[in-house]
Amino acid sequence: MWRRLVLVLRDWDWPLFIFTILLLLLGLAELYSSSFSRPEVKDLFYRQLVGAGLGLLLMIIASAIDYRVYRSWSRVIYLFILLLLVAVLLFGYTVRGTTSWLRFGILNFQPVEAVKFLLVIVLASFLSQAGPPLSINKTLRAVMILFLPIALVLWQPDFGAAFVLLAAGGALLISMPKSPRWWLIIGGAAVGLLLLGSFFMKDYQLARLNALVNPQADPLGSGYNVTQSVVAVGAGGLWGRGLGLGTQSQLKFLPEQHTDFIFASIAEELGLIGSYLMLGLWAAFFTRLVWLLRRVRDDFATLVIIGIFSIFAIQVTFNIGMNIGLLPVVGLTLPFVSFGSSSLVVSLAAVGLLFNLGRQYGKGAPREALPPIDRQGSSVII
Repeated sequence: MWRRLVLVLRDWDWPLFIFTILLLLLGLAELYSSSFSRPEVKDLFYRQLVGAGLGLLLMIIASAIDYRVYRSWSRVIYLFILLLLVAVLLFGYTVRGTTSWLRFGILNFQPVEAVKFLLVIVLASFLSQAGPPLSINKTLRAVMILFLPIALVLWQPDFGAAFVLLAAGGALLISMPKSPRWWLIIGGAAVGLLLLGSFFMKDYQLARLNALVNPQADPLGSGYNVTQSVVAVGAGGLWGRGLGLGTQSQLKFLPEQHTDFIFASIAEELGLIGSYLMLGLWAAFFTRLVWLLRRVRDDFATLVIIGIFSIFAIQVTFNIGMNIGLLPVVGLTLPFVSFGSSSLVVSLAAVGLLFNLGRQYGKGAPREALPPIDRQGSSVII
């Protein structure tokens, strides 16, 4: 057992692991800083530590499982996704108007965080089996695979998570070679899903969109969060005020400083230098994913990396964008950095899957040693 563990760890993508851990440590430092003025956040800090430990364990497990196993189980995974989302609607509890949590004793879990990555595996399995070029018929079937989970997520309603699912699925479809009429089909489907989402939007979500255009129209209401976030980002200056010394965050002017607006808290306490450090870590993280993408050979592995890349990129872009007032507040946390045990555990497990891809195509598994991909044996959803 220990010998197998050593062999697995030996072939890890250590640069990617280091970038991930540094982002995690940055988030933990800022979360601990937030507990200085908000004692209730200290409990969240310890919960995040537990989530980090569980996530690292799942990272090791995911890195040891051949990624092609997930393709052969894609049908079961898809059924599991639907059952999980239905269970949330039936048995979940509501937080701030969104029913997206399941409770297991003292443990809380947000299933949609796992659904994001599981749906990428399912769609990658279907598209790799369908093969290029992507016909209209295959596109419609892929859209149907996306439609059911997105509809269930919108029913919660969790507009931010639904957008991530739609955007990640769209990225996979765009990456496939396609016929000229494809753009008309996928464009119409995207518009249809966005219109569907508008029917599920609550008043507070519409207010967030209005606040993006004119936050000063309601500075103490819908525009308050964005206004205070922008003030906090500007207050940090070059070097920042220091951990635990930010006036906006420590005096509780900045809302949700440990989740949605943690970037603003980092910018205030660590300044422009700290912000650039975090952005540099994310740039290095995504650069490493591009490097890995260029090494893989089969369609399924390529699509899985594109999907994981898309999920992280969308969340990073929107979280930072809404912190500086350029994008609407949609409730998307910053991966590895914001508080959220469900997101952290699943994100670390996804990185473990990336390690497995690197191990399959790295020094530990020469190309000629890899068994051929059995396309006929792949599982197809629809």
